[in-house]
Parts: sequence; C-alpha cells; structure tokens
Amino acid sequence: MKCERCNSEKVVRGRIFNQVDYVSPKAFFRPRELRPFALFGIHVRVKKNDFFACTECGFVWTTIDAEKLTKLIAKNCRKSLKKKLGLEKG
Repeated sequence: MKCERCNSEKVVRGRIFNQVDYVSPKAFFRPRELRPFALFGIHVRVKKNDFFACTECGFVWTTIDAEKLTKLIAKNCRKSLKKKLGLEKG
C-alpha cells in the first residue's frame, strides 16, 4: 500500500482510540458543508475502525460508504458543494 498523499510505501495500519477510556467508539465522517441546523445524526459511519497512516508525511485515511456519503451530501449540504460534485445543476 502507498500513501494517498506523498506516494511513500512507509505506511502502517492502525486504529483510532478514545483518549479518555481507550475504548474505540464508532467513528464517523461529517462533511463541513452541511446546511445550518443539519448537525444531529447527519454523518456516515466509518466501515471499520481500520485506518492507515504514512510515516513520511503523517497523512491518515480510512474508508467510508461512498453511496451513503453522496446521499447525505445531496440531501443535507449547501448548494455550492452539491454543484461542485455535480449533484445539482445550475
């Protein structure tokens, strides 16, 4: 596997832990371009607590359900983001 940012092969696999009790909570992704008041329960869960990190540049990544993310954006995000992603005409 290679880093998505710098193309280095110095990549390690790991998990994200809650620093308070070291129990791994369900991680989720929430777009920054949500419309106002669309904050509660609007997210896409990370498929597994399975992350990758590059030891060269520090980039960290994982995988989410792309279809769920697209539906979330189409329904709950600002028009500027929808237009940028081709989800809204105009």
